[in-house]
Amino acid sequence: MFIRDATEADLPAIVDIYNQSIPAGWSTADTQPITVADRLDWFRKFDPARRPIWVAEVDGQIAATAYLSSFYGGRAAYDATAEVSLYIATAFQRRGIGRQFKQWVIAECPRLGVTTLLSMHFDHNEATRRINESLGFQPLGHLTEIALVQGTKRGLVISALRIPPKPETP
Repeated sequence: MFIRDATEADLPAIVDIYNQSIPAGWSTADTQPITVADRLDWFRKFDPARRPIWVAEVDGQIAATAYLSSFYGGRAAYDATAEVSLYIATAFQRRGIGRQFKQWVIAECPRLGVTTLLSMHFDHNEATRRINESLGFQPLGHLTEIALVQGTKRGLVISALRIPPKPETP
């Protein structure tokens, strides 16, 4: 697996992967597919130096995407807190890519000034729960029955991982 910063040319693949997650109802509260045009401004707001969006390639094909978003509207007091979002193409699921990619994101956090990494997932998403648990995320909250996904009320689990800040170099 090769992970790199996403480029605008990757946006069709990123949107395709995201849209693949909608029918299963495991990882997004969107209920209708989005378009590249819908996501163009969204994509352009990412900053590789602070809030990047990455793609993971497997055998030259984009297999997954992950990105960091500022918490709570980017208010300054929360600058060291970011939310991680990760989506894997259906054809590449159940290969360990999610865990490996999230582990890589965690390793990037000190460089980005992130000391608290949040991960939010539906309460019925056992795969994400297991990955988060294995990487040391601690559940901090459970908002029960706040989303209607495919006709079923679902809750949202909020977990956090504390990351030591990047050591100062003398």
